Amino acid sequence: MLAFARFALSAVLMYGVAGVCKVDLRVARRDWGRFWAMGVLGLALTYLLYYAGLKHTTVADASLLMATEPVYLAILSWILLREPMPLTKALGIASGLAGVLLIVSHGGSLLHWSGGELGGLMIALALTFEALSSIVGKKLVSRYPPMAVITYQMAAGAIALTPFALWELFTSAKPIVLTAGALWSFAYLVIPCTVLAYTIWFTLIKRIQVSEISVFLFVQPLFGALIGAVVLHDAITPQAILGATLVVLAIGLIQRRRPAA
Repeated sequence: MLAFARFALSAVLMYGVAGVCKVDLRVARRDWGRFWAMGVLGLALTYLLYYAGLKHTTVADASLLMATEPVYLAILSWILLREPMPLTKALGIASGLAGVLLIVSHGGSLLHWSGGELGGLMIALALTFEALSSIVGKKLVSRYPPMAVITYQMAAGAIALTPFALWELFTSAKPIVLTAGALWSFAYLVIPCTVLAYTIWFTLIKRIQVSEISVFLFVQPLFGALIGAVVLHDAITPQAILGATLVVLAIGLIQRRRPAA
């Protein structure tokens, strides 16, 4: 229900913004299958598995897994999009992954699991589907405006989630309680995390290789640690500082350009 509400509202907002901005939303019939693939793979299956996986594992373990998404994207873009994988890019991905592991593990065991192996597998599978969605989206944004691609992806994802949301609505014994905190959290998920973030993401992958832009996903746990230090007064450990250094090094390695001939 949460995933359905998030993407259904986002689709409506994206459609309205596209209309105000006079974005051409017409697409060829032959590409409808790709839009459905993006919605079903990148939204419906991804968030069904991710939200269900969160119920079977810890937040720390989920964060650890989510931080590996650039690796999925780099490998799939290398295989499916034939994007080059020079040594500097491979080293950058390895450096970023190592830095993220240090940050989210707080310097402890990098392979610590709290009995949530099932949840971990579900989240790993969700990441695979989401990465595949970006590969499909890379081909679509070369022919259509990114805002059009996102609008139809959100709509397809919401439609695919509808039967699952209805099933939960009529079978759940827990009442829905819309507190002020829940509504603010939902608004945060919809506006900055979905409408704004997805628009920026697909605008960028139209111009930049997926494997190159994916390295910036490594900064999510870095900023998570910084926000935790400022808002929650979490301690900044030496391992976190080392991890942040490795993340910055990763971005520098992958974004480094060879000098022109």
